[in-house]
Amino acid sequence: MTPEEMSDLYIRIAFHYESTVDRLLGKGLIDKDFADYHRKTFYDSLDEEKLRTSQKIGSQIEIMQRYVRAMVCGAMVSLTKIAKQYTEDSPGYVIQSWMRSRNTLEFLRQWENDMNGGFDDRACEELIHEAHTTSLTVTPSLWIRRTHAVGIYVKQGKGGGVSAYPEIAADFRLWMDPMERLALVRMVREMNTKDKAT
Repeated sequence: MTPEEMSDLYIRIAFHYESTVDRLLGKGLIDKDFADYHRKTFYDSLDEEKLRTSQKIGSQIEIMQRYVRAMVCGAMVSLTKIAKQYTEDSPGYVIQSWMRSRNTLEFLRQWENDMNGGFDDRACEELIHEAHTTSLTVTPSLWIRRTHAVGIYVKQGKGGGVSAYPEIAADFRLWMDPMERLALVRMVREMNTKDKAT
């Protein structure tokens, strides 16, 4: 990669990062202080990356995934812990079962399209088709690898597990708990009834 190409890549990374932060701020998912703190961390890390000229630079998507993931990980909720509330034996299998549903994958797709400029929607479409026409099991790791998703994060090794953004974790919890899902449906119905009455 020439110095000009590298410079252009860093400009595109910074632009994409700023667009992502603006989107998160606009949706009220982070506040300005949080964004400012992580913006400094991002640019400090990017400067360090520039100094590693002897190393092969990662693609724009790989770099963006790393920084966006670092920014939102503090706000992420452990799907593994939620699953363990219902089954101690195999929380990973429960998460995979949730991801077998086309409805779940479409929900994750919608979230990523709203929040992640680097999401590969075409790869997502292919993955959904493949999952429903073959015996392919969509795991969180496969989902992230194939689509460049950032809403779910997998930590390997001891103390690892699967975490997700709060909106995604809420969908998982509702899938796990029919009583909570019914309570939400009733609450929405009551709100709609009150709106019609006024």
